[in-house]
Amino acid sequence: MLYVLFNKGLPVRVTTESPYTGTPKLKEFPGLVYDEAKSSWDYKSFAKVEGIAMRLTAMTGKTYLPCDASASTSPRYSVIEAPAVGDPISYGFNGDYYPCGTIVKITKGWRITSSTGKVFNRRKNSCGWRMVGGTWGMVAGHVDERNPHV
Repeated sequence: MLYVLFNKGLPVRVTTESPYTGTPKLKEFPGLVYDEAKSSWDYKSFAKVEGIAMRLTAMTGKTYLPCDASASTSPRYSVIEAPAVGDPISYGFNGDYYPCGTIVKITKGWRITSSTGKVFNRRKNSCGWRMVGGTWGMVAGHVDERNPHV
């Protein structure tokens, strides 16, 4: 989960490290001043996460994407760091994961092609990519695991 740290309403840092030391005390990060921390559980609209993603992209130079997981999912809205060319990926379903090389191409519409020729499409504004013609989902990193089906 990504936590976005804000100072006076503007993002100042994004981290995977929880900023909480206990309710409601915020952790101190050396050299960083912030007065608020938010995660996916705090966002109430797609417009809000769009703005946060744009600001994080401008601030860090990495691409961040806004996500809407649908009204039937909680948390619904979030921000993710976008996959990038060169990232190792795998595909998985139901506990089975297979390495799939690295990302070699990303189109403007977020269609991803791997070095093994597998192609993944982003589903609308979700945080997930599905392999073309199937149920397999793209996952970050090289993962080689099988569900023991016990």
